Amino acid sequence: MLKYEAEERELLDGLIGAIGMLPDGHAEIDGLEVAIGPRGRVDALVDAQIGGQAVQLLVETKREAFPRDVRETVWQLRNHLAHMPANREILPFFIARAISPGARDILREERVGFYDLGGSLYIPARHAFVYVDRPVPKKNAKSFGSLFHGQKARVVQAIFDRRSEWLSVKELAESTEVSPATVSATLTELERREWVDVEGAGPSKLRRLRSAKALIDAWSSYVADQKPPKLARYYVPGSNALELAQQLDRACRDADAGYAVTAEAAAQLYAPYLSSISQVKCRIEPGRRQEEALERLNARAVSEGWNLGLIETRARGDVTVAESIQDVRLASPLQVYLDLLQGSGRSREMAAHLRSERLDA
Repeated sequence: MLKYEAEERELLDGLIGAIGMLPDGHAEIDGLEVAIGPRGRVDALVDAQIGGQAVQLLVETKREAFPRDVRETVWQLRNHLAHMPANREILPFFIARAISPGARDILREERVGFYDLGGSLYIPARHAFVYVDRPVPKKNAKSFGSLFHGQKARVVQAIFDRRSEWLSVKELAESTEVSPATVSATLTELERREWVDVEGAGPSKLRRLRSAKALIDAWSSYVADQKPPKLARYYVPGSNALELAQQLDRACRDADAGYAVTAEAAAQLYAPYLSSISQVKCRIEPGRRQEEALERLNARAVSEGWNLGLIETRARGDVTVAESIQDVRLASPLQVYLDLLQGSGRSREMAAHLRSERLDA
């Protein structure tokens, strides 16, 4: 049940309006907070007519829905349905302000109808099948994508990079330099999406990544809707991409500055694809050490003809190194893949190749 009745009413009004837009469609609320069976209760009963056929919707509501949420609700709805009369078609139905793609898949598999404020509508009735698939509402897209930016993204990336391991909150907090509270909140969100397996309870609770493909697919979709990060462009004289990356390594070591090469230059080292690369993109920890490294490179800021691109970073923890190849420190394959998705030219081809070769998802 939603905490605020006004929000629940908004959802129900949206559902009734959506059904009303269907051919010969009409719907009205038959009851709110309706008792079902000896101890059950549903948020609403809705009587609907679709294409001249009657169906009653047994409705449960939530603000937002991820896979774990809908599995619990499906079980409740099935239990309620067992106590309903069999003389008419009654359809279990779920409504929320936003329903994640994974949650929608589960509802369709279970043939449970759903509606969200983005306009998605699924009614698998016997005599009237309706399916309208719309993107997650923009108001909710930020919360749905909250795992994929800031400190939570660092935690998710660490879990992916160590996907064969069982990890604790303490381990992840220490390795990512993120607070235990943020790590714990991130892991809880991953559980709601059913992307991690869980073992134990309390302080000794461990998680391990279950679905690398689902995580990468969702992160890729999120990245596709975001503006590329700010890129400062520089020209460093007389170097091809590999030599420039090796120069960068020496300059950053001399300046004691953390750095990681990413995008095309990193992908070419992880999984060669193109015959040559002319530009290097990287992250360098912000502050005085970054400035010193650029000075050691004799890097000159330019608007055109650049060969060194510096991706904006806000904290030292934003620069993570997975491994070193040919004396060049590289961002993780997952970070490289995501940066390629926001590139131009043949970067998306390189992303697809890198994913097949290094991400196993």
